[in-house]
Amino acid sequence: DYSPGRPVGYRDFEPGRPVQRKDDAKKPGASPQKPEDAVKDSAPLPEPEHAEMVPPPPPPPPPPMRSLSAGALKRQVLEKPAARGRGLRLRVEATLRGTVAVTGKELVALYHQSGLGSACSLSAQAANAEALKLILKIAGQRLRDLYTDPLQRQAKGVRVHLPHLYIDLQRRKTAKLPGDVQTVVEQKIRRLERWTCFEKAHVLQAPHEVSIQYLLAYALARAKSSKRTAGVWIPLGMNTGAQGHANAICLQPVDGQGTMKALIYDPNYQKDQQHWVHAQKAINDALPGVQKLLEGTGIRVVRQVELFGHGLQTKLGTTEQGRGWFSSKVYTTHQGYPICGAVVQLLASTWLDVAAAAGGALDDVASVEAALSEIASEPEGKVLVQRKVATILRNLTQSLSPQGSEPFTESMRRRLDRDRSEWPCDVVTKGGKISMSITGGQSYTYTW
Repeated sequence: DYSPGRPVGYRDFEPGRPVQRKDDAKKPGASPQKPEDAVKDSAPLPEPEHAEMVPPPPPPPPPPMRSLSAGALKRQVLEKPAARGRGLRLRVEATLRGTVAVTGKELVALYHQSGLGSACSLSAQAANAEALKLILKIAGQRLRDLYTDPLQRQAKGVRVHLPHLYIDLQRRKTAKLPGDVQTVVEQKIRRLERWTCFEKAHVLQAPHEVSIQYLLAYALARAKSSKRTAGVWIPLGMNTGAQGHANAICLQPVDGQGTMKALIYDPNYQKDQQHWVHAQKAINDALPGVQKLLEGTGIRVVRQVELFGHGLQTKLGTTEQGRGWFSSKVYTTHQGYPICGAVVQLLASTWLDVAAAAGGALDDVASVEAALSEIASEPEGKVLVQRKVATILRNLTQSLSPQGSEPFTESMRRRLDRDRSEWPCDVVTKGGKISMSITGGQSYTYTW
């Protein structure tokens, strides 16, 4: 047995039973070999002169034992290179930080309490009837801005544009866009300039086919002006029969030369189902007009809109199984909770959070939604996503409360004060008031 580190030729026998040769073992009556004879027969070779005994190197120390908490283990996993196709999912999972469990009934209650479902009321009085309509229209937009502002705060460091706009495809009274206003807003689009609140109100109350063109063109122009061309996000509302349904339009670049593509997100849409969305046709019809309005700006739009989604709202709802009276087949029924606006807000919030965690690099919004839906398809993931939705809704309600960071009364007064500086003088001097309220018992009357 050669010990490592010793000179070649050095041999060492450990003490033990005497070594017996084969020849001795075969001779009858031969006495067993003595230990000293064995040592004599197996004498070591002479050591080299001045040979130095080198001790064997010590074995490497064992790796230190560590105990990782759940949070530390999660951080360690996230720091490792993600497997192909799972990197985005891991980053999306990292944003689901809701901590309080919630039931489906509580989720619906939180949605209505937040006011995100557009459960608000408006009334106004003014001497000028025409101006009154515009004031009501812009006040309604300011109520919706309450839910855009949190996304704008999330978007710091991310080159995405979240304008104070809302595309309303629901049944409503419309008014023709006056010729002088039309000329001004078109010029401002081409010069990438900001509209006044009354100019915006005129566009908002125009017929659907007109307002969509101008709102999309204006949003893209202002995105270029503010150098936030990595994406544009605009909430959209439409009718589904008995009630309204929340969608959103996202515009994303397809090249580095100013070409943008429009995508429509429907929280109930799935590719494997027959699904026709009114919003898709309305936006498709508007895109040629959008391109015409943007002539000379260097902005181009793809002429075909894309509808995306994986039924996330449905996946967050209930799943029931049943069997027919005279059949052995088992039927599975999926039903989503009525929280479409919260699911749209969830996607926008997650999209921005994932980008912020990546240093501002914006992922494809459809890929982020696909990762969210994949997570929600698993029982544990569904709970995580529900908790995240609940956290978003609680934060909205808390921020608008009298003790919150953005109290409803103060926020609306500040917004309308800023708008009033752009109102016609005769409207301001003759006075008036606007009364508004949102769910949760908060109301406010603005007078001038």
